[in-house]
Amino acid sequence: MFDAWTRQEQFVRWMCPPGVEITLCEIDVRRGGVWRIDGRNTGGTFSSSGVCLDVVAPERLVFTWAHHADGSFSGARGHETTVRIELRALGDRTQLTLVHGPFADTEDFRCHRDGWDGSFGKLETLLRGTP
Repeated sequence: MFDAWTRQEQFVRWMCPPGVEITLCEIDVRRGGVWRIDGRNTGGTFSSSGVCLDVVAPERLVFTWAHHADGSFSGARGHETTVRIELRALGDRTQLTLVHGPFADTEDFRCHRDGWDGSFGKLETLLRGTP
């Protein structure tokens, strides 16, 4: 599970909900390392980035997250949130706890919640090894 969050080739297969394609992914998974993604969907393009705040493999990953204005890295970063992932082995399963926030407003929360819901469906598919 930790590799799905920290290895680019796995991350691009599940991050973002169905209908969204990641076109660029760079992940430097270490304290102070920078990550960024570019993507597109039917509504256009987007860019997001952040910094790794804490990495304790294979049980914890904490990073910031912000979208860039105008869908490019040259645009200003918007409201920044923090994503905290905790992983706990339960026999042959893994319990994932995600805490993400604080959000700028209710609409921002809804957009991220919907994004995580769609992403986690794809993550489950990746981890089960199904196409």
